[in-house]
Amino acid sequence: MPGTIWLSDGEARRLYAGGDAAHDFDHVLRVTRLAVQLAQAEGADVSVVRLAALLHDVPTPGDPRRDHHRAAAEFARRWLTARGLGTEAVAAVVHAIEAHRFRDQTVRPATLEAQCLYDADKLDSIGAIGIGRAFAFAGAHGRRLWTEPVGAAPPDDAQPQGRDYTPVHEYVYKLRRILATLHTASARRIGAARHAYMQTFFERLDAEMRGDEEA
Repeated sequence: MPGTIWLSDGEARRLYAGGDAAHDFDHVLRVTRLAVQLAQAEGADVSVVRLAALLHDVPTPGDPRRDHHRAAAEFARRWLTARGLGTEAVAAVVHAIEAHRFRDQTVRPATLEAQCLYDADKLDSIGAIGIGRAFAFAGAHGRRLWTEPVGAAPPDDAQPQGRDYTPVHEYVYKLRRILATLHTASARRIGAARHAYMQTFFERLDAEMRGDEEA
């Protein structure tokens, strides 16, 4: 795509400050590596995917997490335009960032590049890494470790709130649903193994918490 620019990992890191272990720059680097891997396997524009991945979680002052995809997309639009990236490439990066959020489906990934970013970001939410992120986020926000097993979680419209929303609930309402939303064949292959590991983990967690282990 014409008018591309290079953004180094170091330069991107300076755009990120603070953030908990679930949404820090380590997450951004993992997503970027995965997104580039998917882009290469699927034949997407690697330069667009890499830029979108490095900028997809850029924090903006006063921005709540539920709208971070929109805020990061607008930041990317201004930032890349100011650095001379072509209009077509800017639009491609912005769309990918806007469409990467699981809990907001108002903008769906309409390009292969956007699908690669969405899939990479979601793969980082499941498997062993996803489990670690869920517990790190819960700890950072004062949430309980466990309150009830997976099978006892209430329906979507009665989700627990505040500190009673545990990593088990994050698994029930989000993480175990991610595999079915992945777009690319490459991501689905990786996701299947991560999903299976995660399912086994939460089954084991429930057993230990309930004291169901054999003596």
